[in-house]
Amino acid sequence: MRLKVPASTFQTMTVESALTTYLDVVDSVAPDLVEGLYVVGSYALNDWIDGASDIDIVAVTAEPATDTDFELLQRAHATLTELQPKPDINGPYLAWGDLVIEPATGLHRPWKLANELHHDGDCFEINPVVWYSFAKYGVAVRGPHAYSLGIPIDTEARIRWVVGNLQSYWSDVARQVEEACERSEPANFESAAFVWCALGPLRLHYTAFTGDVTSKRGAAEYGLRVAPLALHPVIRSAMTQRAAGQIGQVGANDMRLATAVIRWCIQEVTDAVSKTA
Repeated sequence: MRLKVPASTFQTMTVESALTTYLDVVDSVAPDLVEGLYVVGSYALNDWIDGASDIDIVAVTAEPATDTDFELLQRAHATLTELQPKPDINGPYLAWGDLVIEPATGLHRPWKLANELHHDGDCFEINPVVWYSFAKYGVAVRGPHAYSLGIPIDTEARIRWVVGNLQSYWSDVARQVEEACERSEPANFESAAFVWCALGPLRLHYTAFTGDVTSKRGAAEYGLRVAPLALHPVIRSAMTQRAAGQIGQVGANDMRLATAVIRWCIQEVTDAVSKTA
């Protein structure tokens, strides 16, 4: 018997109906495969924007998904895309046993991002920050409450991970954006990319210095408290564009300002690590 999603669980019919349709489709194609379903990300952090936010989930299976399970999930997601193109429902398919140990790099599990379903060890969402977000803020749609699952949350591991992500991944993002801005032809960027670059690293800065996690809106509010005044206009602009649905494009100058936020976040955490070494 499929568990029904209580209407009181969700703030908007958009999220409720999207996940009800998701469960209907997955259960019809792969009965009894998904035993647990949890919402994380912007919705769990009370920062869902209808029409702009994706639905971030952690789906749980009894045992690690097999290649046959993956084929069934491919069919299910293809059907779901036809019935419900948006919002995107993204995240990993983990086994219950995966959740009671520290997140393992290279864990071979199905995972979905945007329009693609993968079955490999490259899932970004298997990391200490997601484990903590799931344990502390995850919203149970199917299965026991997230806090009762015994998910390990190591503060030092979480902080090390965000520092490393800023120094590697986000450093590369800043460099790539700066190179794109310097090309001779006019450089235009999606508004969503601008918001992502301006607010994404602030979320990691927040975790590095507080140990907690926050949403994009929370990161912007935090940035306006701790970042230099020179960065406040770009943070406010990102807040405004996100609230408006992240539509349209921005120019190279806006993206240069966003990379300044990235560079500041990287320098801040690097200096903090140096002082404690």
